[in-house]
Amino acid sequence: MTDSARRTQRSVRLLSLAATGAIALVALYLLRPDSTAMQFPEQIRTMAEPVLTAVDVTTVMAATVVLSVVAMIRRLSYGVAAVLTLTVGANLGSALVRVWADGAPEAILPSGHVVAAMAVYSTGLLVASPRFKPVVSGLGAVVVLAVVAASLASEPVGLPGIAAAGTITAIWWAVASIIMVYSPIAAERERQRPDPAAMALVRHR
Repeated sequence: MTDSARRTQRSVRLLSLAATGAIALVALYLLRPDSTAMQFPEQIRTMAEPVLTAVDVTTVMAATVVLSVVAMIRRLSYGVAAVLTLTVGANLGSALVRVWADGAPEAILPSGHVVAAMAVYSTGLLVASPRFKPVVSGLGAVVVLAVVAASLASEPVGLPGIAAAGTITAIWWAVASIIMVYSPIAAERERQRPDPAAMALVRHR
């Protein structure tokens, strides 16, 4: 199987994942199952609130800039586009879902904090070098789990809302991954494209 065929096959799988996630979200908010938020003691809610406070717009923007710089340092073709697609797309997608599903039980709506944490984590895995990927994977998973736990403890969100947040992130991860799949092809085309300045020099010799 050629590289082109493998890339096409992987893209089809990623598109299928994104489509399946979109269908699942539509089904969830059309059916709108009854669900209630989990109840925790006030002490736990108080401990959870600082975790969610740390996950705000400024934090997400700072993480996006850092990950974009990492992509540029590693010279990942279209890496910055993939970073922006995942971080911005997932967060905007979450906000749009909440608007579209207006009137649905709060417990099944996606948690913006969880979407933000998952999006940054997934983006880090996309652009991290193989040497640092295990560290990013482990530490990022701890942070995401902490945000999920804090969201369940202090927000009116239930497990369906957490699942919706994960689904939204997975959809945009699939889109960003497709960009990364095809970026080496674009880079190779740029390398093989003749340099106009060099061609002009040869013609005038």
